[in-house]
Amino acid sequence: MPTLIILTAAGLAILLIIYRIWDSRVEAPRKLEDEISDALEGRRPDVESIEPVRAAAAALSYYSNKIVIVRNFGKTPTRVYPIRDLIGIEVFVDDKVVARILRSGPHKMFDDIAPQVTRVTIRLVFSDPAHPDFELPLWDPQDALTARAEGPRRAMETARRWFYHVEAIIRRPLDEIVKEIEPQPVVLAAPAPSITQSPSPSPAKPAKTDEGDILNAPIIPYL
Repeated sequence: MPTLIILTAAGLAILLIIYRIWDSRVEAPRKLEDEISDALEGRRPDVESIEPVRAAAAALSYYSNKIVIVRNFGKTPTRVYPIRDLIGIEVFVDDKVVARILRSGPHKMFDDIAPQVTRVTIRLVFSDPAHPDFELPLWDPQDALTARAEGPRRAMETARRWFYHVEAIIRRPLDEIVKEIEPQPVVLAAPAPSITQSPSPSPAKPAKTDEGDILNAPIIPYL
């Protein structure tokens, strides 16, 4: 009997481990991808990062005019920003800023990165007083055995893609962005006032004289 209990407990423990691996490596990433797809209405993002171990994700689609931010998936509502609300991006390597571009602010282009990279993080900055920034770690040493673990080199490539996409947006004037990707209101021209012509008065008809009426005929004196 004790042996059966031990074997049952061991089997349940193995099933629990398999379920957690399946959930973290298959189900959680799929749910985050579906959330991004729904927010973008099925359009393919220009750049995205899915981090299931943190239940977080970010995606940018310029011509959809959307930046999707997922924090604590399932607990915090997904936020969608228009492109004009994006102020800039910072890239951190080992807690040091290695690249930064901000609208009307300081710029720092990518420097040569040392081959030994411990941690890679991006921070998106928005014109939103309630949530002014969103920080997403792309690589951490503890991620080695987790789903979507890219490794430091791949994480740096992803960070560069994010940086150059945001840089291309920030360097464009806001009015050009608004004209290109935001729907413009349609102004309908007012109809021209119609000119109503009053009918011209018809000429008065001359009085009809009945020449055959003897009573009305003029009296001609007979000489």
